[in-house]
Amino acid sequence: MPLYRLRVELPDRPGALAHVAALIADSGASVISLDIHELAGPTAIDEIVVDAPDAWVPAELASALAAAEAATLLSSAAARDVRDPVVDALEWAIAIASADPADSDAALGEAVLEVTSALAAWVTDVRSALGIDAGRLALERRGPVVLQTREVPSSVADHLPDAVWLLAVPDGRLDTELVAFAIRPLALHFTVSEIARVEQLVRLRRLLSRQLVP
Repeated sequence: MPLYRLRVELPDRPGALAHVAALIADSGASVISLDIHELAGPTAIDEIVVDAPDAWVPAELASALAAAEAATLLSSAAARDVRDPVVDALEWAIAIASADPADSDAALGEAVLEVTSALAAWVTDVRSALGIDAGRLALERRGPVVLQTREVPSSVADHLPDAVWLLAVPDGRLDTELVAFAIRPLALHFTVSEIARVEQLVRLRRLLSRQLVP
C-alpha cells in the first residue's frame, strides 16, 4: 500500500486532530506517523503520513475535510518511507560538520532544503542578504523572518510560482556572518518547528567555522 505525506491546517482546539484522524480513517487510509507544529494564532499545521489503498485519492480526502470544516489539506506527496524529522535534522547536522570548509555553505543550503522541504534554498553573506527584503528584515530584527514575496534572486527564480513564502535566517543575533534562505509555495507555510531547526543548523555552521579559524 502506498504511503502519502500530508500537510493539513486545522483549528488549534481540543478534538480537532481526532476529527481529522477519523476522516482519514473513513477515507480508507491509516495514520502511521504524525508531526505536530504549533503556530501562533487559531490554527496549527500538522504533517501526517498515511498508509493508503492503491486507489486512494488525496483530493477526495481534501473534499471530505473541507465539507466537514475539519481542516484544509495544504499538500500531499508520495512518501518513500517514514522518517523522523528530528533524526533528519541531526543527519544534516552531521553532514555540515563533516563537510570540507570550502563546501560548508553548500552543505548548509542542502540541509535547509531538506529539513524544510523547500522549493529552493541557499546561503549568502550579509552584503548580499541586504539586497533581499526578507534578508534585510532578518538582519534588522536579528532573527528569522518569513515574507510573502515575489522578490527572489534570478539564480533560483526558474520554475517558481509568481509569489512564494521566503524564509530568511541569520546565523546570529549579533555580528551576523551569513543568512540562510528557503522558498516555499504559498499553500505550504513554514512551521515554527522547521524554522527552529534551520536556526540551529545555521548556528552550527557558524560555530564550526569559528573553530576552524586559527
